[in-house]
Amino acid sequence: MSKLFIFAVGGTGARVLRSLTMLLASGVRIPNCDLVVPVLIDPDTQNGDLTRTVALLKRYARIHEALYSDGLKEKTGFFSQPMNTLAHLNTAGSEELRDSFVYDFGGISQPFRDYLRYNDFTVETQGLVDLLFTQDSLAANLDVGFRGSPNVGSVVLNAVVQSKEMRYLAQSLQDGDRAFFISSIFGGTGAAGFPLLVKNLRDANSPLAHPEVRRRLKAGALVMLPYFKLQEPSADEKAAGQDFIDSNTFITKTKTALSYYADNLQGLEALYYLGDQPGQPLANHPGRAEQRNQAHLLELLGALAVPHFMEVPDNQLDSGQPLHHEFGLKADTTDVDFSQLPTDLRQEAARPLIQLHYFARYFLKYTPDDAKAPYYEAGDLAAQLRNNRVLRELTDFFGEYNEWIRELGVNQRRYTAIRAEEMDFNKMVADKTVETGIFSKGITPGYFRDELTKAVGKATLSNPTENEALRWVVKAFEEATGEILDKKLQYS
Repeated sequence: MSKLFIFAVGGTGARVLRSLTMLLASGVRIPNCDLVVPVLIDPDTQNGDLTRTVALLKRYARIHEALYSDGLKEKTGFFSQPMNTLAHLNTAGSEELRDSFVYDFGGISQPFRDYLRYNDFTVETQGLVDLLFTQDSLAANLDVGFRGSPNVGSVVLNAVVQSKEMRYLAQSLQDGDRAFFISSIFGGTGAAGFPLLVKNLRDANSPLAHPEVRRRLKAGALVMLPYFKLQEPSADEKAAGQDFIDSNTFITKTKTALSYYADNLQGLEALYYLGDQPGQPLANHPGRAEQRNQAHLLELLGALAVPHFMEVPDNQLDSGQPLHHEFGLKADTTDVDFSQLPTDLRQEAARPLIQLHYFARYFLKYTPDDAKAPYYEAGDLAAQLRNNRVLRELTDFFGEYNEWIRELGVNQRRYTAIRAEEMDFNKMVADKTVETGIFSKGITPGYFRDELTKAVGKATLSNPTENEALRWVVKAFEEATGEILDKKLQYS
């Protein structure tokens, strides 16, 4: 069974993984991958970007398990990509892990000075530390991450290689597995954690298991260059000593990190770079729950690097030099729809995302009022929507999807391929409006309802389990949305 370990480092890593999860929910599959194992790495366990993504991953995993349990192994369709935590790999002889998508830092909550045991150093060593780190960095509390300071992060994150999570992961590695790293290059956690993870995972002299398998492991990485900036704190906030991140240093940090990567970063077969001119400044929250940034187009495009990497054959990755990839839009425009994407990405992502959007929109808005529709009665949906826990999970997932798709459309570089606020099914897809007129009303709720009834056919549910009812609903919407796209949108 080939596994893909995705290391999402810091807040940017979590946000890209959020977009990837939405792609997987739509039915986008990661090629040559039997199981995705996400590992989020951030010492700021209360980070809003982190906690939101973790909740989404858990919900996705539960829905997938409900849909494809009992030996079912669909290769395509909504939520079809298997995903689970490290703890579910059941590695023989390994320590027991907490069942979580998040690397456990053990609750680091002291200032960096205390983490170093600064007061125990000799006077000479204290002087050296004072040269390497500012007093603000030494005083910074680590429970909010590294506040854009990779030099601090590199010290703390060195402990990752000693962790039971890494030992567990290394023990589970097999030939055919791959690893992918997602991080920013201009912050603290990502810029520091990504090269350390690569180095330690590849190091044949480390105490980790399977050094030969680790040496043969194919690894890629998405490096996010600056694509947003943060609001400047006011003079009063500065005077009060409030925490903030200076985004004016992002470009300088990026140049420094790229220079370091050019000389020192080894062990990767593919590198993907993405960046953009920043738009309106975001709220300046250095960490905790307040750091909950809106989804961005570049995070969606970055997520598409994962299936692209997994599609590259091993022999193309064995050249001895990493493949380098960048991404460019067809035109420098603020509104980006599917026509801006290369043909292969459009074919890979457009149709599934439209189907998921139609599914979510109809399921949330119209299904509750379809009590007398044939498909509704055949599925006993009155009882199922009221009592079925996994259907409630689906409802909650679609609520998070709606938030994500709305956020993508409010940045200065807007994703408008699917119009989040548009209620007319004929106008929801920006580059494929359905013609309506005297002979055709296009895609109406009634037409959608009829397609659902056709998809169900004569099949009815009789005392189904929760999982069987969920499968029945998802299959009906999968077939109905597919027919609608083929007949009305001619979208392929």
